[in-house]
Amino acid sequence: MLTSPREDETLGIIASQARVRSYQAVSEVPSSIKTPLILPESQPLERLCHMFFSRHHDAELCSFFHKPSLDLPTLRDRSPFLVASVLSLGALYLPANEAKADFGFETPVAVSDHYARLAKYYIYIVSDEPSTYAIQAYLILSMRELLTWSNIKAYMYAGTALRMAQALYLNVEITSCFSPQQKEVRRRTFWACFVVDRLISYSFNKPLAMSILLARVQLPCPENVFAFNEGYTGQTIEDISSHANQVSHLGVMPFFIAMVRLWGDMAILHVSGGRRRSKHGPHSSESEFHRCQKGIEDFSSSLHASLSWSIQNLKIHQVTRQEQAYINLNFLLHHSKCVMHQEYLPQLDSQYSFNSEVDDANTFDAAGISLDYADSNIIKTCTSSVNVITHMALTLNAGSNKDRELLQSIFAANAILTASAVHLWVLYTQSCDECPKHIALANAEKLRQIIKSWQPQWRVATAWVETLEMLYKLYVYSYGKIVESDLDCWDMGTDDLSNISERAMDAPDESNGHPMTPTLDGLPDPSTVCQRLYDKIRSILVNPLLATDVKKRNLRIYSRTLWQHMWSFGPIEGDGDGFLSLESIMGETGAEHLNMQPFDTDLGGI
Repeated sequence: MLTSPREDETLGIIASQARVRSYQAVSEVPSSIKTPLILPESQPLERLCHMFFSRHHDAELCSFFHKPSLDLPTLRDRSPFLVASVLSLGALYLPANEAKADFGFETPVAVSDHYARLAKYYIYIVSDEPSTYAIQAYLILSMRELLTWSNIKAYMYAGTALRMAQALYLNVEITSCFSPQQKEVRRRTFWACFVVDRLISYSFNKPLAMSILLARVQLPCPENVFAFNEGYTGQTIEDISSHANQVSHLGVMPFFIAMVRLWGDMAILHVSGGRRRSKHGPHSSESEFHRCQKGIEDFSSSLHASLSWSIQNLKIHQVTRQEQAYINLNFLLHHSKCVMHQEYLPQLDSQYSFNSEVDDANTFDAAGISLDYADSNIIKTCTSSVNVITHMALTLNAGSNKDRELLQSIFAANAILTASAVHLWVLYTQSCDECPKHIALANAEKLRQIIKSWQPQWRVATAWVETLEMLYKLYVYSYGKIVESDLDCWDMGTDDLSNISERAMDAPDESNGHPMTPTLDGLPDPSTVCQRLYDKIRSILVNPLLATDVKKRNLRIYSRTLWQHMWSFGPIEGDGDGFLSLESIMGETGAEHLNMQPFDTDLGGI
């Protein structure tokens, strides 16, 4: 049994046994952070470890632990920072009754917070001493901070891990000094840095910290080779696609990592400015979008049939215990075919503008292409991939408890957010027989419910749900409410937001963190966002982790200014930061515009 939260405030002293040489620095650490890492009893400890390994080790972390030789008490002696990080992440999945009975805390999040605090105490000791253990701990702690929607620390911890990895030259092959097992641990730790960097950067709308040009190390070896500590000469990320017919020999992980690279290139193109910064059209050979799309299509066409999404293939990979990598690979593959493509889905707002003046910013993107241009190939690719993402998510969610656990991943969450946004686009802009509105709305609601079901374990799921509800609200205020929907449940608020940053800072979570605020993130004033609906939708989707009050403030401003470019009588004025409803603004004579008739885009065959 652990000490209670109150007792935990009065911290003890470092355990008598020496841990690692870095403990020599203990005397320089404030006494308030000197505490031993006391492991729970055997059965609860095994539960936490099982949850960590089943949920994250084989996903974002590229299976960097050598399981046959792993012993937590021994590892605790070598790196209490790493063990505390493992327990903090695994604790998120504890049943509530076990958190109370086995650990003395009211909630699983409180257990996680306890171990996260211990892990952060050890940061004072190891922050300037790079080691493989420290890198692994920082990566795990980064994922934990992301899932608890605490603050920007997830991005900072990931950055520290990446710098340490470069300091230790994990990105290059070492021909001597290390055993085969040690070499493979180094490789897998490097690739875990690569994967986490892309996930965290995309989630926080931040630049990548690691270039693929740094990767001069081979991809992970097959699991049986790693387990038996055998030497291995494998493929690099550049040539893995030429070995696509060797899935049974190489395993799924090398192809998963290659897909992370391709997805990351396209996803970062989206969050770093999208078509507003792309100076070449999507079909130009000089376009980054075109280059990324071709790389994805070439890789996709080279993949063995066993790696494509199907229920039968899922069963095959369940037998080989590679189902997590298989599922994540497919979410990444199909998300990469819609995450940037969605920026080329035309909205209808300009068709109903009463302002005859032409504003280049409101009319064209950086390549000089009209925002109203409809490219049927891009639209078809986007909507087809969204349909696959939706099918995967709904199939897994309707399956066993294990299937639902496999579905609950950052990879799936990112894909689901984009898929939901595209379903809302179909709902409000399409009227062809191939795009029935009731199905689009049902799919958007089902996907939202999936993410909502993750809220008890992942605080960040609340941020994602808010983002979807915020997006739906913006569509309602743009085109009018088509039907009643459970999505229409988000209170936008009307309070004075002059002290919004201070209020967010004054309301820390259990980890003494808080979601991102404009002061912390340096985001521009939302009133400066271009008045086109495209820009406002994009701004919502690339900033899902903003604090709730910030989102409400942004949505009120977006909704108040959305129609300014459509009316000749100037800005719409409401009461303070609130805004008038479109029905009130337009009155009876304008009410007919609230449910604008969408144009038909030929999506036949989708």
